[in-house]
Amino acid sequence: MPSPALQRILDALEAGTRPRPAEFAAFSDLDRGDASYLRERWPHIPLAEREFLLDEAYELADEDIALDFTVMGRIGLADAEPSVRLRAIQALWESLDPAVGDLLVGLVESEPDPEVRAAAARSLLRYLEAAEYGRLDAAVARRMVQALIAAAESGSEDLRAAAVEALGPSGDPRVPALIESAYESGVPALRLAAIRAMGYSARDRWAEYIAEQLTAADPEMRFEAALAAGSLGSEELVPALGEALNDDDAEVLFAVIEALGDIGGEAAVELLEAYLEEAPPGLEDAVEAALEAARGIQFRRFGEPL
Repeated sequence: MPSPALQRILDALEAGTRPRPAEFAAFSDLDRGDASYLRERWPHIPLAEREFLLDEAYELADEDIALDFTVMGRIGLADAEPSVRLRAIQALWESLDPAVGDLLVGLVESEPDPEVRAAAARSLLRYLEAAEYGRLDAAVARRMVQALIAAAESGSEDLRAAAVEALGPSGDPRVPALIESAYESGVPALRLAAIRAMGYSARDRWAEYIAEQLTAADPEMRFEAALAAGSLGSEELVPALGEALNDDDAEVLFAVIEALGDIGGEAAVELLEAYLEEAPPGLEDAVEAALEAARGIQFRRFGEPL
């Protein structure tokens, strides 16, 4: 028998009454019986309410790590409506469940809706990051990489971009060529995806590419390059980031300051200390936060505070 709380909420949803946030615990960490019951009732819940449930699951799980809506997300991935499948992918953003990963791979390979398919590809990034740290079965990771490589080579432009981005952390020897091809393609979406992938790669070989784009004409590319620099964490990028402190785009400038904080090291600390003296009004807090982060990294590396 299903839990009374779950049964009551589903009865109300079918009648168009939404649960309060405090009642959402009934959807968390479902046992086999409640999972089967929710799966049976799911198609009878109005579309707007199914979308609402997954939107709320995404928000609430972000606020409370004790809540686990994996079962509801898996049910949502099989929904007949693309809008629900898309929300289910978002709701599962923290999951490293191999069963969820298999469902996402299936969407990458055969999902008919292009937006859902690209979102599924992009969501595999977290799995490949986990694989590089030994937190995901190697066979599972290989299947994901294979699906993403196929999408990167022959999918639509959006799917190719999503796949290239998700492949960033992978150590598969085929991936660098795909990233470089996307970078050299001249297609803006693919070039942005390549820069993001470089940032996720943890490989200094891409530092010069990222540095080059810190001076790109397009502010979106400069912004993504700054984010990628922070993700990559290479001290080789500190001089180029120092030059980028003259950028006239506010979003780019914030990203550059944060990147210096993320990289840390003596050179980054010196740049931020000097910049603090001349930072435009409103940036002082951002520079001070970056300085604190950069000094913390320096201390962890060498055991000596700056």
